[in-house]
Amino acid sequence: MLMSKFAEKEVEKDSLVNRLNDLEKNIVPSLKKALNDISLEKDAAVVAKEDTLAQLRSMKKRLREAEEEQYRAEEDSASLRAQLNTLQQQVMSNSYSGYAVGTSSEQTLAMEKEIQDLQAQLKQESLLRQQEQQKLAEESLLRQQDQQRLAEEQSRTTSLAVEKREMEEKIAALTKKSSEEASEFAARKAFSMVTHLTNFMFVNFIRK
Repeated sequence: MLMSKFAEKEVEKDSLVNRLNDLEKNIVPSLKKALNDISLEKDAAVVAKEDTLAQLRSMKKRLREAEEEQYRAEEDSASLRAQLNTLQQQVMSNSYSGYAVGTSSEQTLAMEKEIQDLQAQLKQESLLRQQEQQKLAEESLLRQQDQQRLAEEQSRTTSLAVEKREMEEKIAALTKKSSEEASEFAARKAFSMVTHLTNFMFVNFIRK
């Protein structure tokens, strides 16, 4: 009976040893890798956040400059339109008066050319404003994508941190349980050996 229990304890001991070996070979390296990944992900998230904030500050500055430039362009556009209207009225007036005011053909051609130049300038200003607005829209989209990527990185970092904590708790529990079971087994084994030795000595003493 005693030998049977001893054999069971030996099997239990081997099982504990195997569990400890598995812990050291698989779980601990996995934990170290997870910790390293967390550190790398955290560093990447910090860098991404700093880059995003820097881009955001730059975009705000450029947006203010673009708004100021657009305001000036609108003022210039209004002024050019006023000049264009004035020149067109002058051309129409000269045409209807039959050059009564003494306007020469060269002056008329010059005014028509100036009108064309003003129209081309207005068109160019409008195109530049459209391009700037499109560029700002694209940069805003990129900023949103960066913010989304940062949020995903932070979520992943949090998930890894939770996984790390769970693994640490699991390792601590396994180590504690294994240590307690090993200590209990060693104590029982020692007690069993002492009892067996005592019985053996007692039997020999009786025989003598």
